[in-house]
Amino acid sequence: MITSNLGIGPMSTEVIEAVYRYSHFHRKELMLIASKNQIDYSGGYVNDWNTKQYSDFLKKMDREYSYSIVKNCRDHCGPGFNGNMSMDDTYKTIDSDVENDFDLIHIDLCHYHGSNEERLNESKKLIKHCLQLNENIAIEIGTDENLGVKYSFNTLKEIENEVKFFKSFFIPEFFVVQTGSLVKEIKQVGSFNRNFIKECSNIIQTSNIKLKEHNADYLSNQEIKKRKYIVDALNIAPQLGVIQTSLILNKCLLYGIRFDDFANVVYKGNKWEKWLYQNDKSNKHLCVQIAGHYHFVSDEYKKIIEQINKHEDISENIIETIMEVIDYYESSF
Repeated sequence: MITSNLGIGPMSTEVIEAVYRYSHFHRKELMLIASKNQIDYSGGYVNDWNTKQYSDFLKKMDREYSYSIVKNCRDHCGPGFNGNMSMDDTYKTIDSDVENDFDLIHIDLCHYHGSNEERLNESKKLIKHCLQLNENIAIEIGTDENLGVKYSFNTLKEIENEVKFFKSFFIPEFFVVQTGSLVKEIKQVGSFNRNFIKECSNIIQTSNIKLKEHNADYLSNQEIKKRKYIVDALNIAPQLGVIQTSLILNKCLLYGIRFDDFANVVYKGNKWEKWLYQNDKSNKHLCVQIAGHYHFVSDEYKKIIEQINKHEDISENIIETIMEVIDYYESSF
């Protein structure tokens, strides 16, 4: 069983250590939510780790921060999230996750090419496969394929039907609902549909399932409090990558360190395209801020870190800054 109400994307080794350190000192359970792009059996952009290497690092953190309680979770396990539409690829992710002691797997077939009935049946097969490998593993269902719109009460019946379908053969840990929140650039641009989500919550929570909201980055204190007693858990991720990138760039300016090479690598990588909202590619500095975390493994980034470390321990600075964000969400929610 998972008691944490906050899921955090493992955007870097510093973010991961911040999660463990915060959990250790505050005795708070937290979730690390690795996407297939970040970590997978064949590798990912976070430290170039495959699932085993990532899991080994988490075990190291667990030993170092012995009072920490961190749940190792798979976010968005389904075809299409890493550009691969093969269901075989999804099964390989599950096999590797279970083998490497993941606590939760999010089954998300929103990109599956087929009818809704086919999607549900394929989801059922994946879930049964997870439980066959580890009967105690927690499962998250639903999707956050979110457009930041206010959904109508007409979709409540669809949610109720899905809850009944999944409950017919197991009890999910979380059900992800599209709340209207949406992250773009370096801000929250969505709109929380409180009345609709309250109705969703009644359906889901009365079935002994917890409601989870993704895309909860950049929420104000007031917006977080709106979700109290309605939403059971929040996920944040891109905000943390932006914070780390911005901190690095600011330190470069402070110490007179050039970051042109790193900026060019990030800009040419085009990972910023999906995050643009009111700006376009002409705003190069913004593009670098919102996509820098995809390139923390680059030689250009490592050279910058080496130079900053001559002036201060930048890893410690990043960890402390990320811990402040975690505390902000923990104290507000």
